[in-house]
Amino acid sequence: MKIWARLVTDNKLRRDMIYRSPLSMTEAHYEIWIREICDQLDIPTPVLLETHYVNFVRFHNTRFKQDDFIESLGYDRFVVEDCKE
Repeated sequence: MKIWARLVTDNKLRRDMIYRSPLSMTEAHYEIWIREICDQLDIPTPVLLETHYVNFVRFHNTRFKQDDFIESLGYDRFVVEDCKE
């Protein structure tokens, strides 16, 4: 699995990274990936709901807004997108 993670403010890319994992796509692995990506980007981890996972599976991306975080994100959006290999 390869995921492009990006932080956006005012519709401009501020930071991004490519995350790679040998794990297959499951909801439990998705949660692990999000936590590891947030650790690497040094941002808080969002509250993960089933709809976030469903959006990732259906649309190959998930967009997190400030409302999805307990702590302040510091960006307008945190987006994770499946990079098909």
